[in-house]
Amino acid sequence: MSSNSGWSGPGLEDLSKPLASDAPSNVISPKVNPPPAENPPFSGVDVLQVGLLIFVVPIILAPFVVVLVQKLLYPHLSFAAVALKPWVLLGPQFLWFAVVALFLIDYTKARFHQTLWQAVLWNWPKRGWPALVGIGVATLLVLQGLEHLLPLPAKSPFDQFFNRPLDAYAFAFLAIAFAPFMEELFFRGFLYPVLARRLGVAGGVLLTASTFAFIHVFEYKAWAPVLIIFLVGVVLTLVRAKMKSVGASFIVHSIYNGIPVIAAIIASHGFKHLEKLAK
Repeated sequence: MSSNSGWSGPGLEDLSKPLASDAPSNVISPKVNPPPAENPPFSGVDVLQVGLLIFVVPIILAPFVVVLVQKLLYPHLSFAAVALKPWVLLGPQFLWFAVVALFLIDYTKARFHQTLWQAVLWNWPKRGWPALVGIGVATLLVLQGLEHLLPLPAKSPFDQFFNRPLDAYAFAFLAIAFAPFMEELFFRGFLYPVLARRLGVAGGVLLTASTFAFIHVFEYKAWAPVLIIFLVGVVLTLVRAKMKSVGASFIVHSIYNGIPVIAAIIASHGFKHLEKLAK
């Protein structure tokens, strides 16, 4: 990734020229613009295209996938019943994102002459891991406390994943690995640096967190959980901005999602007694 320090190495000075201190006081020096907060190799158009691939195309294709599965495997079930099956929800998403990830790896190298991980700054932090764990745990504890003050929906959109152990493990993989990887790659890898280049760090953080929260509106259909997700997005984007590492925000994201999932695994004895989770 190219740098934008604003200075090149100086050579020998021309002694025939007056020093800066000898310049007339009434001469106004030209204004030097500060370097951008981020300088990614990709543009806003690239980010828009990646967002469409990751989030919009699956939504468009989902009804066609459900109809195909219904015709081939569940002709006796309704469209709505087939659409709620966890493997129908998750399987095509996993497959599609694998295709998109392979495309992005090839596209980034061909266009920007960098690996995908270099382009989005997915560099694992060399130090500060205890602090990242602490941020993930602290964020979870604070926001869980806030949840008790907010009118959260009685049912979660993920309740159907806890009817069978296999579905529950699929959800665990979704929560701890797949969703954090996909969301950090796009929001903190692609979206944030482009916004920060235009708006600065504060504007980039707030708009990235807002967009991150917005995509969850369709899942929860309520403002309280979306507010929680917005606050999580602020924390994750601040971590990315401070450490300049999407790997760091991924760690915090996985810890935030993973602790409740691990607690559920322990409470249900490895998802063998899912009835315990309903208590």
